[in-house]
Amino acid sequence: MSTTRLLLLGVVRIFQPAYGYQLRRELMTWQVEHWANINPGSIYTGLRTLAKHGYLMELEEGAGHKPGRTSYKLTNDGESEYFSLLRSALWTVNGFQPGQMQAALSFLWSLRRDEVLAALESRIVQLEQLEKAEPFSERQIAEDPGTPNHVVEMFRISSARDRGELEWTRGFRQRVADGEYSFAGEPPSWEPPPGLTTHWGTIPDPPG
Repeated sequence: MSTTRLLLLGVVRIFQPAYGYQLRRELMTWQVEHWANINPGSIYTGLRTLAKHGYLMELEEGAGHKPGRTSYKLTNDGESEYFSLLRSALWTVNGFQPGQMQAALSFLWSLRRDEVLAALESRIVQLEQLEKAEPFSERQIAEDPGTPNHVVEMFRISSARDRGELEWTRGFRQRVADGEYSFAGEPPSWEPPPGLTTHWGTIPDPPG
């Protein structure tokens, strides 16, 4: 649920004010239905729920527009919630919820480079600790008479994902340290095509 909320708040933040169909279309180009388990039809419900909880402001369009079409923008609470969810996804390793880091990657430009580096270094330590504990956890599974033999393979596939993420995180951390990509307070490293209305051209600073 937090991954869905981060994605919705984040995409509204890029395009705000933006209407539901525009946000749904954008998220579908990210293929979120495959890696974040978001049902395309649930995006509208999610936006209304965030508005009900005070994270989004609903803006009814005036005369001359399609009746009932509502656009959204973040409230102050929504901005705070966005950064809270983004930092939680970035700083916390959760091998059973890989979509959290995938969502965080979509919005890392919202943070400053030094924080991203610190978070990646923290993730490396967490993943190294999991790798160190792996043989002992596997032994515990193998020695438990009440656990079917095949369960150890479920543990091994999860451990393999953790090792793969560790390798990637080390490489990504180095690329960020070498100056690749752009983050809050820096000139953008990418510009949207002409005519595409987004806020990508100006990377906002995070709240102090």
